[in-house]
Amino acid sequence: KTIRHAKSLESTNQDLIDSNTNLRLKSKIDELTSLLNRRGFMESGQKVISIATEIDMSGIVFFADLDGLKQINDKYGHEIGDTAIKVQAESFKKVFSKNDIIGRLGGDEFGIISVGAKRNQLDKIRLKIDMYNQIFSKQYELPFVVSTSIGFADLQKSSVLRNLLAEADKSLYEEKSKKHGKK
Repeated sequence: KTIRHAKSLESTNQDLIDSNTNLRLKSKIDELTSLLNRRGFMESGQKVISIATEIDMSGIVFFADLDGLKQINDKYGHEIGDTAIKVQAESFKKVFSKNDIIGRLGGDEFGIISVGAKRNQLDKIRLKIDMYNQIFSKQYELPFVVSTSIGFADLQKSSVLRNLLAEADKSLYEEKSKKHGKK
């Protein structure tokens, strides 16, 4: 009887360990896009940046957001807005490699850490994002093409992810100003 009780406790304990591991993973994944959420992105991203800094690797931190999500939600509804966010996530998954860190930071904002990327690749990256936004917008049957603004910061500027995101956000704001003719 004691052996059976011990085996039962062992099984229950394993179930709890598995459940805890599953919860820990879920707490770092964005439900809508299956990308990392802010917590997962900040944790994983800081580790990658620390390693990249240590071995003096080049790289870029991107900060991106959808253009006009509020207008999309107002005109077409939040379900279509969510679909636009999914389209953006799919585009990023295609453009960036499996080694890059991609996260949905909240709402329509995304962070990407691309170790090894260089500044001279930015135009090519933007074009690829636009191309995949067109492809996935059509595939998801959206009544518009998803558009993205993207800012960046070189890894050499800091070894702290928060600082790099702030720098990339500043760059994003400048791009949005140019796009919308506010400069």
